[in-house]
Amino acid sequence: MGTDNNNATVYEDRNNDSAEALTPQASEKQEGEDKPVKAVKSETGNDKKHKDDRGKKSKKPLNKGTIWTIKITVVTFVLSAFFSFISELTSSNAHISVMAILLIVLVALSIVTDAIGVAATSCDLAPLLAMASRKEPGSKKAIMLVKNAERVSNICCDVIGDICGIISGACTIALVIEITADSPTANYWVSILLSSIVAAVTVGGKSFFKTIAVNNSKELIMFVARILSVFSKEK
Repeated sequence: MGTDNNNATVYEDRNNDSAEALTPQASEKQEGEDKPVKAVKSETGNDKKHKDDRGKKSKKPLNKGTIWTIKITVVTFVLSAFFSFISELTSSNAHISVMAILLIVLVALSIVTDAIGVAATSCDLAPLLAMASRKEPGSKKAIMLVKNAERVSNICCDVIGDICGIISGACTIALVIEITADSPTANYWVSILLSSIVAAVTVGGKSFFKTIAVNNSKELIMFVARILSVFSKEK
């Protein structure tokens, strides 16, 4: 009986030891089962943050290029409407000599502004910076024109050039009507001849002055900058 009691006591002690040894493992399993749940929660939180960030990024404001395109479109519309109104008013009431002078001015303006736009895009910035360091008048304005060459070219070549082309076409038609008022049968041939002359002078003049603008871009930009400096002070 004594030996049986001793064996029972040893058996119980072993069971207690094994139970205590298993207890940390069970706790570690429970902790291991809890960790993936926390990871899932953190992942879902990060996903929400990424979605919020994507939503914020998708609502970007308009960039400068888009704003400039909208502005230049509105300005072109207003200027074209204004000058077209002036042209129609002049052509309907003015003498033939006034219409001829207006046509020559429009063609010359289109050629000159096209050359300025080409000079702005082809001009090197380094000589202008050297001139600005010597504080030559108009140099800072010239640097501004070259740094914004894309916009200068857009205004000079596209806006002013297209407006002058539209208004010069209206002036050409008005001149044809005045010239052929006494002989309506010559209207067809005079219209073709005068339109061809205006187109040839415009295209040929632009081609000629573009070559000059590329070879003398710095001088032309400085000339324009000095004129602009008269109307606005350099900062």
